[in-house]
Amino acid sequence: MIEFRCWYCSRRFVKSEKRIGERFTCNCRRMLRVPKRNGGYCRVKTLVDWMVEAVVYGGGGAVLGFGFAVLCISRLLVRTNPLAMIPAVAGMTIFGFLFGLFGGEPAINWIGRLIRGSEYD
Repeated sequence: MIEFRCWYCSRRFVKSEKRIGERFTCNCRRMLRVPKRNGGYCRVKTLVDWMVEAVVYGGGGAVLGFGFAVLCISRLLVRTNPLAMIPAVAGMTIFGFLFGLFGGEPAINWIGRLIRGSEYD
């Protein structure tokens, strides 16, 4: 038996292993999928969900990439022509966007753990 909860209302479900991958609707009207293991991820994402996550995490990654580039360049290249730094800043911003876009929430959380870990060193 597979035990899991609705991602939206936390209602508990118990389904047989034969029903793994099967979709059904919770009482809260959210679509769920029976996960492969106990407590697994059961959310069924729509196209709009994917698009919102791409914008949010891609945008967050772009902001982090931009901030990292500005921080590094301001420390390393203080006496250089500012226009020469534009490609580096643009490159890090694009890299951050792609990192957030394809890595999603786990990628952004990993960066956050790195930043928080360095605060205590």
